[in-house]
Amino acid sequence: DHVSGPMSASFVLHLTPHFSNVKDEDGNETGKSYDFFNKPFGVRHWFEEGEGMGAATVRDKPDTLVVLIDPDMILLRPLNGILSPGDVYVGGSPDRMRVEPGRPFASEYGFGANWLKHGLRELTPEGSKARDMANKEAAERYAVGPPYMATAGDFYEIAKKWTDYVPRVHKVYPHLLAEMYAYSLAAAELGLPHQLVESAMVSDTGMSREGWPLLDSVPHPEMCETAQKAAAHETDLLLPLVVHFCQRYMLGKHFFGKRRLNKDFLSCGRSLLKVPPPDLATLYDYKIPPPPHQPAGEMKPVSKTGANREAFMLCLITAKLNAAATFWKEHACAESEANYDRSLDLWENTDFHTSTG
Repeated sequence: DHVSGPMSASFVLHLTPHFSNVKDEDGNETGKSYDFFNKPFGVRHWFEEGEGMGAATVRDKPDTLVVLIDPDMILLRPLNGILSPGDVYVGGSPDRMRVEPGRPFASEYGFGANWLKHGLRELTPEGSKARDMANKEAAERYAVGPPYMATAGDFYEIAKKWTDYVPRVHKVYPHLLAEMYAYSLAAAELGLPHQLVESAMVSDTGMSREGWPLLDSVPHPEMCETAQKAAAHETDLLLPLVVHFCQRYMLGKHFFGKRRLNKDFLSCGRSLLKVPPPDLATLYDYKIPPPPHQPAGEMKPVSKTGANREAFMLCLITAKLNAAATFWKEHACAESEANYDRSLDLWENTDFHTSTG
């Protein structure tokens, strides 16, 4: 008889059908799957079937802000459609920093004009803006990914085109980024150039064109504390909008990789993650990939900047996941069953749910 815990009164969960089956030209299932079909088709399903949504809402409240993020993202700032002069923008500072009709925002992703290659440009109709688009415009206005921010009127139109393009893109280009390329094609055909924001996201510690300039000035001894304050929303530092933890992060033998996190992490008996030391960024100038990496125990050098970034990701992700798991245990587990030990070490973990680590 445990309470579910406090949630915003405006929180609504929308469940969609399963959309990942790949179909042939006649609409028959091929036996293959592409999980990322679920994103565009799920968004459209929410627009058309979600509580409080539907065509009437899009028609009557077209300026309502809609934000789309990935499930492996951690929010660091409010996604309210208003950005800061301190953010880093592709193509220079925008004349407006608020999402408006015809002016969507998104994070820059590093695929440039590739969404027009592989024969994809030819999927658009004659006269489409994408047909003759220069590579510079393609990279600076349409090489986008989550977080996406647009008004409901714009996003619904994108969702309809997105679901139209993504099966055709996947047929020509059956790879990971097919759904992202399809989004770019949809936005281009609709004439909806995005303001790309470099600092919207941090993800890859080796990337130069992400939100790392907002964090690289943090002194090494303070990085882990800064990350923990960021996790608790207790810092005045201008942060990226989100942390996208889709990579592997490590210093010494301190490690996080989402595929090594146990499926039952949110359970009463599973321990919390082992907490990195507060001076993590100053302790190592190398990383040791976990098993089954070969050669075992290989020490890979890490630059000072790299160590600071790895420490930020390790300390922030650990703090956030432990806070979420603690909240869950407090509201879902009997006191005698809740395990609050901070002993789950993903470097040593062999009980993970994929073989790729």
